[in-house]
Amino acid sequence: MLNIYRHKIIGVLILVVLGLGVQAQQLNPLYDRKPVRFGFGIMGNVAKLKFTVKDNNLNYDSLKSIESKSYPGFGLGGLVNFRLADHLDLRTMLNIQFARRDMNYHFKGEDNTKIAEIEATYMEIPLTFEYKSKRHKNARLYLLAGATYRFDFISDIDTDRSDTKPILAFYPNTFSYDVGFGFDFYYDFFKFSPELKLSNGIGNQKVPDNFIYASSVERVSPKLLIFSLIFQ
Repeated sequence: MLNIYRHKIIGVLILVVLGLGVQAQQLNPLYDRKPVRFGFGIMGNVAKLKFTVKDNNLNYDSLKSIESKSYPGFGLGGLVNFRLADHLDLRTMLNIQFARRDMNYHFKGEDNTKIAEIEATYMEIPLTFEYKSKRHKNARLYLLAGATYRFDFISDIDTDRSDTKPILAFYPNTFSYDVGFGFDFYYDFFKFSPELKLSNGIGNQKVPDNFIYASSVERVSPKLLIFSLIFQ
């Protein structure tokens, strides 16, 4: 399913580039001269986990292997964009993101798999620098880099644990670094920007406990692959 989702994202980007291609007449030529701009974004995401397993915990308590499973999610938010120079902007947003990823624990025995369902409802505040190429008629490419603060409203940090209750909890306050790219397309009254961004969690965000689901992994960092449609 993840590969299908990636292919859909790539397909949308190709269609946008080809279908919304440059027009003969330059529209809204002074748009990027505005010192401050406002807008909103609609987002789709794929939530992933980067983790390392403690070698001495495999085959302990009949645990054979651990794998993560990714799911698509969605989000939305509002943005404020500040012009710093002709080809450099600073953008911040206030977003709500809904995400899910699972950790599957495979134990010895037939069909003996425990699933830790890891759902998240994030409030996130990204701070992003955008370096923009020269505008060609009504389109341009930009690269982005920055950082994001996230707070998970439904973190399992205070949930009761047990050997029979598969829980892998993350701290509710987390940070990530972001890299990506996007396209700006100009119209008479607004600018449309499809964007693809990878947001990697910084550090070990796992809440430690003594039960096998958390103690069997050394480090866990959530990741989000985010595709956004931004209107300004």
